[in-house]
Amino acid sequence: MNYKKTVCAACVALLSRTAWADSYLQSELAVWPQIETSAQQNGISLYGAVDMGFNYQSDRGTSTWQAQSGGVHTSQFGIFGREDLGGGLKAEFNLENSFEANNGQLGTANTLFDRAAWVGLNSATWGVMRFGLQPTASIPEFVDAFGEVLTNSVVTWLGGGVVQTPKGVGSNADLGPGSSQVPVRENNAMTWTTPRVTGFGATFLYAFNGTNGVAPYASNEGVVGSWTNGSLYLSGAYNRLWSSLVETENGTQTVRNDIYGVSAIYDVGSYVLSAAFNQVAPKLAGNGIARSWMLGATLPWGRNALRASVVYRDTSGVRDSSDDPAKDSALGVMLGYDYSLSKRTSLYARGGFIRNYGISSVILNFSPLPLQPGTASPQLGTTPLTASVGIYHLF
Repeated sequence: MNYKKTVCAACVALLSRTAWADSYLQSELAVWPQIETSAQQNGISLYGAVDMGFNYQSDRGTSTWQAQSGGVHTSQFGIFGREDLGGGLKAEFNLENSFEANNGQLGTANTLFDRAAWVGLNSATWGVMRFGLQPTASIPEFVDAFGEVLTNSVVTWLGGGVVQTPKGVGSNADLGPGSSQVPVRENNAMTWTTPRVTGFGATFLYAFNGTNGVAPYASNEGVVGSWTNGSLYLSGAYNRLWSSLVETENGTQTVRNDIYGVSAIYDVGSYVLSAAFNQVAPKLAGNGIARSWMLGATLPWGRNALRASVVYRDTSGVRDSSDDPAKDSALGVMLGYDYSLSKRTSLYARGGFIRNYGISSVILNFSPLPLQPGTASPQLGTTPLTASVGIYHLF
């Protein structure tokens, strides 16, 4: 799973609840550069974030210090455009890029806009249609107290099942061939987001695989629905995702993954509590199933905010290198502190770990696990640690 903090329709729907005056999340999300209301007016607006910090990683005697971009917000710049066509109809587009603040490189090599490249129509009556690279139909990333940023979030790495194997790193790769996870955004996608009525709203997604001669034509079919009454926010998502071509016992084929997620957020302003459950079930005989549970909390006061998240991932049907049933689970914890210098600029500190049990080999924050001597297989029972301090500015 290639997680980077992004914007989903659920975020916009939450912000539209102006009666949610006591919401901490509403005040926090309102200054995210992707959805700040001042950038959503008619005309063209430039927005972005620059996030720079220093990171320490350690695992079984090996340690690394490094400069790190994107400890809280992915460093990014974007262009949002809107034209009022009259009668409640508006044309919109969004182009968004990620970059590494420590060296200025593109977030994705040879790709200028790797986070968003879509055009669409927004109707007050019929909802929003978008076409192009855009967020998927998933439960909202702000269920995680750390926003599922690509760094400094155990929800991203453990909840996403980012596993190191002898063949490399892949999402839920321990489940078997073709096992995957819902990406944060999809190419070649079409979405329709319904208007929100009495607290209910939904987004439907269809993404083409873009590969000639490969059936089915879809790479992802998904839907996410949500409901809010102000302090309580509930959401549920289902995605039917097809892998790229992989080698299986039945030959080369794509593998369908059925992925379910539910979440809840309780936000009364003085504190925020959240919980989520996710299941990944590849539809291939012999593959395992992964389930993850997440709890999160944010405690803000004045310019300060304390954050915490705990994730547990467990699998069934997984086998070891000898093809025997094996235990495969992991526990992750992340703690954080933020100090706001202004509405747009904050200092932050993060620290966390993932404890792998059995044959689990989940990595954290891009840090590869140490290898078993003389092999390409990662060591088992490892506990990767990470700690970061940094500063970000939103514009």
